[in-house]
Amino acid sequence: MLLQPKNWAIFQHYKDRCPPWIKLHRDLLNDRAFMRLPIASKAIAPMLWLLASESKDGVFDGSLDELVFRLHITPKEYQDGVKPLIDNDFFILVSGVLAERKQVAIPETETEGERETEKKATSVAPPIGVSDSVWQEFKTLRKAKRAPITQRAIDAISSEAQKIGWSLEKALEECVVRGWQAFKADWVVKPNPADIVRLTVPSKNEPDAALEKIKADDLKAAPIPFEVLARMAQIRGRA
Repeated sequence: MLLQPKNWAIFQHYKDRCPPWIKLHRDLLNDRAFMRLPIASKAIAPMLWLLASESKDGVFDGSLDELVFRLHITPKEYQDGVKPLIDNDFFILVSGVLAERKQVAIPETETEGERETEKKATSVAPPIGVSDSVWQEFKTLRKAKRAPITQRAIDAISSEAQKIGWSLEKALEECVVRGWQAFKADWVVKPNPADIVRLTVPSKNEPDAALEKIKADDLKAAPIPFEVLARMAQIRGRA
């Protein structure tokens, strides 16, 4: 879909397109409609004005895929921030048709299932605070395990990381190092069952627990009466 800022033609002061900076009028602080917007909308609005400054008429591609890529936001942040700006007429919907995109050629050897998995795996924008190198390695790991990257999966990893005071990047890096497609706080606080090596024989430096128990039981046992010992000797003599 194509968007354009409200009253674009009135507030133009630039001779050339795509200026290095744009003007933000102080009266915006007194605009009650703008100040009632969600924080997400207030944060995204200046970036949308910058996108508008790239074209002569202020029209730009405001579709989900385009803004998730250009602004490095998640689909949820797009929904929470862009929609209120449109609903309150800060941006006008010029066209509801998605901007035409070039089709990426796909090798014939790639199956339909692989194409679908790849599409889902790349639908989530890189999270804020996660370096590109860690993100790319995590994407490669998930792809190898045929586990698409979804926003719900990233939110779950982030939630688990917060339980132990870790950043999302540190949790994703841990996943890459250990080959985990998911992350649980218990896995780093307590050993992951998959990482535990169970010994079948006692260490050379430690006494055998079973043998120690037999010795202790012998010490606690009562001595054999003399009559019983004598009887046992008679039986051995007859044998």
